Amino acid sequence: MNVSDMIPASEQAAELMRALSHPQRLLVLCALGAEEKSVAQLREELGIEQVPMSQQLMRLRADGLVAARREGTSVFYRIARPEVLDVVEALHGAFCGKAKA
Repeated sequence: MNVSDMIPASEQAAELMRALSHPQRLLVLCALGAEEKSVAQLREELGIEQVPMSQQLMRLRADGLVAARREGTSVFYRIARPEVLDVVEALHGAFCGKAKA
């Protein structure tokens, strides 16, 4: 790995890792994966109450990691940047994909 190649992108990478550092935000991104889901679907799947879910989605939107669209009274979220999905998939493989000894 050529470290000098990472210098220009290190701040972006660090910001992404800060955004992923909260367990609920990470769970939301894992639940979304390559799909689009409503807030209700996310809450039901993850068991997160309305207020914390809203706070985490607001932070993910502010950080540019998810995008939202409204359909009637429902709001649907999706991962907004492909590198976010790449990192989430890598974390899933490292922590969830291996059989425990």
